[in-house]
Amino acid sequence: MADIAVIGTGYVGLTTGAYLAHLGHDVTCADVVEAKVEALTRGEVPIHEDGLDEMVAEGIHAGRLRFVLGATAAVHDAEFVFLCLPTPQGEDGSADLSYVESVAREIAPHVRSDGIVVNKSTVPVGSNLRVAALLNRDDVHVVSNPEFLREGQALHDSLNPDRIVIGAHDQEAALRLAALYESLHAPVLVTDPASAETIKYAANAFLATKVSFINAVAHFCEIVGADVRDVALGMGQDKRIGFEFLRPGPGWGGSCFHGDETVLVCRDGITRHLSFEELFAEVECSGAHGWSVLAWDQREPTPVFRDITAFTATPFAGELLTVRTKMGRRVRCTPDHPFVVGDGLTGATGTVVASDLTPGHWLPLAQGMPVRVDVDPPVRFSLADAIHAAGIDPARVIVRLDETQKALLDRVPTAGGRRVAVRRSGTARLSDLRAWGIPDGGSWGTATNGTYVPAFIPVDSEFWYVLGLYLAEGHIGTDGRRRRLTWSFHLENEGELVTAVQEFWRGLGVKCDARRGTTAMNVTVSSVLLAALFEHVLSVGSNCYTKSVPAAIWSCGDGAKWMLLRGLWDGDGSWSLVNGGPSTILEYGTVSRRLADAMLRLLGDVGVVASVRVGRATKSTCDTYWLRVSGADQIEAAAWLLPPDERPTVFASMAHQAKRIAPTGYRRLDDKAVAWLRVTGVTREPWTGTVYSVEVDTAHTVVTSTGVVAHNCFPKDTRALIHMAEDHGYPFELLHSVVAVNDEQYARVAEKIAFAAGGSLEGKTVAVWGLTFKARTDDMRESPSVFVIDRLRAQGANVNAFDPMVKRDLDGINVCGDAYAAVEGADVLAVLTEWDEFRYVDMAKVKTLITTPTIVDARNLLDPVAVRRHGFTYDGIGRL
Repeated sequence: MADIAVIGTGYVGLTTGAYLAHLGHDVTCADVVEAKVEALTRGEVPIHEDGLDEMVAEGIHAGRLRFVLGATAAVHDAEFVFLCLPTPQGEDGSADLSYVESVAREIAPHVRSDGIVVNKSTVPVGSNLRVAALLNRDDVHVVSNPEFLREGQALHDSLNPDRIVIGAHDQEAALRLAALYESLHAPVLVTDPASAETIKYAANAFLATKVSFINAVAHFCEIVGADVRDVALGMGQDKRIGFEFLRPGPGWGGSCFHGDETVLVCRDGITRHLSFEELFAEVECSGAHGWSVLAWDQREPTPVFRDITAFTATPFAGELLTVRTKMGRRVRCTPDHPFVVGDGLTGATGTVVASDLTPGHWLPLAQGMPVRVDVDPPVRFSLADAIHAAGIDPARVIVRLDETQKALLDRVPTAGGRRVAVRRSGTARLSDLRAWGIPDGGSWGTATNGTYVPAFIPVDSEFWYVLGLYLAEGHIGTDGRRRRLTWSFHLENEGELVTAVQEFWRGLGVKCDARRGTTAMNVTVSSVLLAALFEHVLSVGSNCYTKSVPAAIWSCGDGAKWMLLRGLWDGDGSWSLVNGGPSTILEYGTVSRRLADAMLRLLGDVGVVASVRVGRATKSTCDTYWLRVSGADQIEAAAWLLPPDERPTVFASMAHQAKRIAPTGYRRLDDKAVAWLRVTGVTREPWTGTVYSVEVDTAHTVVTSTGVVAHNCFPKDTRALIHMAEDHGYPFELLHSVVAVNDEQYARVAEKIAFAAGGSLEGKTVAVWGLTFKARTDDMRESPSVFVIDRLRAQGANVNAFDPMVKRDLDGINVCGDAYAAVEGADVLAVLTEWDEFRYVDMAKVKTLITTPTIVDARNLLDPVAVRRHGFTYDGIGRL
């Protein structure tokens, strides 16, 4: 019997440690989470795997299985060290070994002479050589021993393997490792390490190919009237093909940011600042095609927009992490989400999962925006867009005609002398003008003696400045049917701002009043149409809590961004001397997180790295976000934020500085495309809800909230193999098609359910049986059920679900106590996971509970004849 160390206690590590102890070996498992180690020592298993609880308890009771904190505590005296660690996707798309590398460095001095380090998890080709180089021990062997475990059947697969694959350069080391498995009586395949590493990826990719293939065949069967089960049976009888993975279903899938995290996305030439939750709602409404997202590519001088190749969303219940940096930038994500890391000095990068980030890591902060020749900045905004977005009846809108419209009026054949009346008054209803084919123009209002606004608002530097002042000091008020835009300034000290707003609107012929109030000087434009433009077209918010910058600013040059930020700072920003000088700090406070996020990005676009602090006053009911610009170089770069008459004072104070101290919160290389922020810590919180992610073409990164760059989520092995192939110059078009077919399958199943519910899911209730990605596991991380449910909810459906392993409500999903409770009052039942329990449900009882006896069986689990005998309409995947 051997002494074995297992590093990592996830699905692979904990299962490996338990069954090796069961085989009689002495096993020590290590993890970096103290609470997890303590729980495992008590025999509390955090994952559901059939028989794993009992086997762990058996090993602990026999004294052959123990758990320790930290890798070094486990490897002393161990003959074999199994690395069972996550391998996130690298920046170039291939799998990355940052986590494995950090452990290899840690254990290098402690592995005993003649020890064998075993790469057990899925690792990219070349991993053995890299780990061996990090260990730098001629007396230690590194061997590849990939696992082929199925969640839900991991112990069975471990004790009854189809084959054991060992990749080693040293024959003796391979034989020593094979001896561990001698009692399993399984065939052993000894190869070189590269072949062993490739076998794992190739096997999983081929299985995914079979799943996508049979799903495509199922769709074809529905078109021609064939039964996919008979087709699969006929195919599977061929020994060259076999039966495994020839069962159609909803697809395979995986995810990772909190829904409040934001990204800059572009579609149809329009750039928008959206949260992940908002983005996914848009995707469900308008489709997944044509989206790109702002990403960071180290080879490019600025951030770039790259196509989104996949969207994912899934319910999550567990610990959510907040990654914090020195400059106050934060990102909330799941523990296994990968981040690009570097030292901020050499430009070298790697990838580390969120749970493994430490204060020694630096994260990239995207700076600047790509120059896009295919997108033109706006030159004007139209009130027509405002009335459409706000739902204002064109018959309510009165137009004071301009000369062009009056000239065109003579060509309109009107009856009853209406032309004369229109020419005499110079006004007409917008609905009439459109009926007559006269183009938009003139000035518009909603009351004869009310405020009139030009049909088109020119977008120039003055506009952006006044809009910045609105974001800082403005709001939209309502008085009955009247709506007012109001800017509120200091009673005595901000007369120049009052004048700036008045002159802008009066220059457009818009009535603009300034009135002295009790606490502020208020500048007001009373206009339903202008309020609609600000609220529904520009989407700049109606109060301090909802403020956000307009989407149009992202396609503008630095000049427009400067003026918008200058308006914001003049309205509500400040500067002060630090401890009386000579250092200076610029500061801006807002209660709108969305506005703070956008301002940090805009400042970065024009080369300024601001910090953010979040705090709450004693009697406040919400957080305030304080943006701060500090450091002499930064203040000089942001001098345009200061009022011209105050700049000399600031510069004179800074001139007394004995020396300029390099900033401690961030680092910057020669180019301005990126700054580097030091991680200050990672905090954890229990959380239940939906998490989101996108996969980004080429760059494989996404610029998240406040500009922090994060990596794509972990790919399936199929996508990882695609990336590795592309890295070696081979496009692997076959696997691209496999992924595309799988992505289509989610939508196809959702369409079936909508059709079964009468064509529309709006207000309908869908009962779902099954939430986990497969039966006999509690894992929902890559569940096709969740991807289908997201599409159902986006179409307005309410979802009541039951799964034997899910006991609490998920975001937007009502989790019921049993299968019958889920179907009560439902309009359609969808079977999305193949739990055996669903085969034996009393369908007669279900018939009495469900509103409409309709079933969509996405797993082909139920017997169609028996179900139809009970009076149900049944629709499977590729079945008659």
